[in-house]
Amino acid sequence: MQHSIPYGVADYFWSESLQRQQMMDVLLETFRRWGYGDVIPPTFEFADSLSAQASAGLRAEMYRFLDRDGSTLALRPEFTTPLARLVATRLHDWPMPQRFCYAGSVFRYVSPQAGRQREFLQAGVELIGASTPEADAEVLALTVAALRAAELTDFRVVVGQIRYFGGLLADLKLTPEQEDALREAIDRKSEPALASFLRDVPLRTQQRRTVEELPNLNGSSLSQIIDQADRYCLNYEMHAALENLRAVCDVLAAYGVTDAVDLDLTEIRNLGYYTGVTFEALAPGMGFGIASGGRYDDLIGHFGKGQPAVGVAMGVDRLLLARQRQRGEQRSPHPPPPDCLVITAGDATSNAAALAQVQRWREDGQRVQVEVNGRSNEDVLAYARKLGIAKVLRWTGRAFEEMEV
Repeated sequence: MQHSIPYGVADYFWSESLQRQQMMDVLLETFRRWGYGDVIPPTFEFADSLSAQASAGLRAEMYRFLDRDGSTLALRPEFTTPLARLVATRLHDWPMPQRFCYAGSVFRYVSPQAGRQREFLQAGVELIGASTPEADAEVLALTVAALRAAELTDFRVVVGQIRYFGGLLADLKLTPEQEDALREAIDRKSEPALASFLRDVPLRTQQRRTVEELPNLNGSSLSQIIDQADRYCLNYEMHAALENLRAVCDVLAAYGVTDAVDLDLTEIRNLGYYTGVTFEALAPGMGFGIASGGRYDDLIGHFGKGQPAVGVAMGVDRLLLARQRQRGEQRSPHPPPPDCLVITAGDATSNAAALAQVQRWREDGQRVQVEVNGRSNEDVLAYARKLGIAKVLRWTGRAFEEMEV
């Protein structure tokens, strides 16, 4: 009988498991220092709840199954919607704003790729109950801080404002098919697709100029990009989106993180519930985002009393892959060796003193293994060499002496 696991999931053990746990610990500790409190939502919920305001793509990726009572359940595909449900149904009468952080597995039926299986680890934060540019900027600045805490040395956080594109669509009054064509051209940053759209769809002169200019509204000169975009606004909604973006950038400058930020008004990627600032963190050579987030002011109201909110989710495996590539490291399947391995004398009375010392070392933070198989000194040394254990200590009855590995 062949024992295997389903396609799209993976076993992680030894170094790979340790790295993932350590990365989640680093991210969570960073979030906590900014005042965010831990939350653990259920791994599965009612499918209707998890589908609330999700995009068609995200709904298609959800793992659904029937409970014994006939209810349709689903594994969580992300953390934002469960937290929106939690706040609306259980914490609606608590003081606002509320800050939450999380780390754990999410599940999507996708084609596995580097840095993402069908079960993958996410860590992130949600800031609920604040609609100000200061709240948007806090989550963006925290994203930069977390990526630096994860020891990434080269990354960019690309920020957009979905209301700017929404205002453009409102002015263009396109058919659903035309809107899909424009979204796809902008999202893919495809000049041929955009040219095809402009050939096929009749637009007024100012509308055409705005659509043509949209792919150029990106870069690291934040104020310059906003000023340039302002010249092509068609309505109040687009102006308001830029004023919000300008205020967010002012706060980011106060945090001192604008060196890691780009603006891109073609950043229109949407899980179905974003309503304002959106962003994605990118690292060279990855080909996909390592973190993403944005403002979602309408989602919590789906479950109860509405609240403005903004958050970010980070792909733990993708962060590890980006860091590994930036350091030029190779994946290591080997277990991390302990600081030392101890051979006791085999006598219970003598071992008490030896193990007391071992416990003191462990309390001081050292990682110590004790030989438990009764092997000869030569066999223990061979074991140590194979696992890369640099230090082996032998208990003499009164003290430890180091053996040559």
